[in-house]
Amino acid sequence: MFWGPSFYQEFTAEMVDAFTAAVPEVDVSLQPSEWDGYWDKLATQVAGGAPPDVINMDGKYIAEYSGRDVLADLESLPSLDLSALDPSDLDAGRVDGVLTGLSTGSNAWVIVANPELFDEAGVELPDDTTWTWEDFTEIAQRISDSGVATGVTGGASYADLTIFLRQKGEDLWAPDGMGCTAESLAQWYQLYLDLQESGATLSADAAVEDSAVALEQQAFSTGRSAMSWTWTNQLQSLRDALGSQDVVMLRPPSFAGHADENGLFKKATMYWSIAAASQNTEQAAKLVNFLVNDPDAQAIQLLNRGVPSSQDAIEAMGDALTDTDHDVVDFLEAITPELAGAPAIQPMGTADSQNTFTRLLSDVRFETATPAEAAEQTITEVNGMVTA
Repeated sequence: MFWGPSFYQEFTAEMVDAFTAAVPEVDVSLQPSEWDGYWDKLATQVAGGAPPDVINMDGKYIAEYSGRDVLADLESLPSLDLSALDPSDLDAGRVDGVLTGLSTGSNAWVIVANPELFDEAGVELPDDTTWTWEDFTEIAQRISDSGVATGVTGGASYADLTIFLRQKGEDLWAPDGMGCTAESLAQWYQLYLDLQESGATLSADAAVEDSAVALEQQAFSTGRSAMSWTWTNQLQSLRDALGSQDVVMLRPPSFAGHADENGLFKKATMYWSIAAASQNTEQAAKLVNFLVNDPDAQAIQLLNRGVPSSQDAIEAMGDALTDTDHDVVDFLEAITPELAGAPAIQPMGTADSQNTFTRLLSDVRFETATPAEAAEQTITEVNGMVTA
């Protein structure tokens, strides 16, 4: 069982066809779904005692399903070869030390910049290995002040919040709820308020409107802002929307001005898991092993489920990789030595927490709550979501 739009369903079916051609004694029944409705469908099957053997899992839910003993320990399955995978990819799928999800590949949450707008504004692109939050806000304000475009849009995600907190030696999550202090969370809310009040970003009304439209219609994608935040796997979509291949990825700024202290992390795009209650564990392990390790499977999937840590898998994609694909692979390779480990796993019950962050940041932007008030309310609400 897996989620994704129609083209995901098509290439996943091709991967499974390649598997059944190689391992004809195993029959595979596909249960594809769009993201909307996937988790309700999965929950119904699990509650009914008939989960799919192989489950497409997400970071928002892996602790919840692991904590309910729904997912098998993948390291206990001899048919699953984990030797080609980077330890950081394996760690991303561990819950309480048990590997219950196998990363399909990684993405990183980065700042994208439009060099053409920087040039028109007379502002140089920053050195992303040394720039600070002060540099970031100054650059954004200078671009806005030039009248060429808005300095920066987007962000306001759990991902840049995680990065911000990791720079302070904290984390977004702890086993019993949020892992940060209210003071640090308030500083993140204040950052967005300061950008707004300086004119470096959109007004509150415009920011809400921009976040509600499709990626291709947003301010950065239409050349109305010079910087934004995005996942690395969206680079091609942004370049296509702008009609320019010059869009570049930048590491996040930091307090210290050092790349190895910027809190950046590689996120598992999604996971393959196996049901602990499966009656076909060995066959399921063979399928997952094929999806993750087989060159034929990688040549079909390409980077649609993230950049795999296995160099053999990347090489198997060959000439099918675009220039943008190579840019993303090279970027992730460059940042890997700088990373300080995976963020804490999101605890059970908090899958909807992003809605809380978004709503309370909106309250800050519209000045119906101070950053400190929003931070306290966020921690109260999100901690109240946690289930044992």
